[in-house]
Amino acid sequence: MRQSSATDLGEVFVTALVDGDVPRLAGTLAPDVQMRALIPPGPIEVLGADEVAGKFAAWFGSAERLELLRSVSEPVADRLHVSYRLRLRRGGDPWNVVEQHLLCAHDGGRITTLDLVCSGFRPEYAGS
Repeated sequence: MRQSSATDLGEVFVTALVDGDVPRLAGTLAPDVQMRALIPPGPIEVLGADEVAGKFAAWFGSAERLELLRSVSEPVADRLHVSYRLRLRRGGDPWNVVEQHLLCAHDGGRITTLDLVCSGFRPEYAGS
């Protein structure tokens, strides 16, 4: 049962992210969640559900189009692995793709620790 609820938690997280639903995204996070992220241009650390959800909103909220290309939510022992690849365009700019992988500690209902690695926003090429 715990694996199913953890997998559901990852799916809810990704759906909220793609829908731009910041309150729902924050609802998947424990109030004192800690996020450590390795992103271009370097590592960051963010504490608190609203602050972490706000960071995702800052990354993706300005997209005029945002498409989910694929996602995975699966348990890895006592952690939850969530990954997704997004295709997005901002303000008439060319399309970009971005992939993020999250390893999360959770209490079954909310993410308590989130370690993230990000590809950065990469220009989409016809051959990719």
